[in-house]
Amino acid sequence: MAIAATVDVVTERRGEFVEIRASALVDVDAATAWRVLTRYDEYARFIPDLRSSRVVARRGSVVTVEQKGDARLWLLRVPLDVTYEIAESPPDAIRSRSIAGSFRSLESQYRLTRQSAGVRLAYAGRVAPGFALFGPIEELAVRENVTRQFQALADEMERRAEAGR
Repeated sequence: MAIAATVDVVTERRGEFVEIRASALVDVDAATAWRVLTRYDEYARFIPDLRSSRVVARRGSVVTVEQKGDARLWLLRVPLDVTYEIAESPPDAIRSRSIAGSFRSLESQYRLTRQSAGVRLAYAGRVAPGFALFGPIEELAVRENVTRQFQALADEMERRAEAGR
């Protein structure tokens, strides 16, 4: 199967934060996209450098997810351990924020928009990474990691859609 639609990722440094915008037009139906996006326990199977992802609590539409993995840039790897509080707004949006772990601050949103050629998967985030080892190349590290992970998410959506056809 071909790689999913090309992802577009843009980052911009603003003080201590790196702002991220990513999008891709994915050849899937909205229900498949939503299932892949919200099955957090399955993320470690297809997201690069993610060793574990598990739901630790669910209260209505609010989910607490713990993830462990690595941020990497070239051959350098930095361990990450992050707990997210995720607010789901079915069928098209999730908002998350880090509540514990490796980042000083992380807030993000995924949005799914139906289009004639599939679903537009969009991500907007703001992170204060605090990767001391990366120093001045922190923005590049964020962009490279988000690009790999976002591409993997879009690819998994297309794999699931293809399997269902």
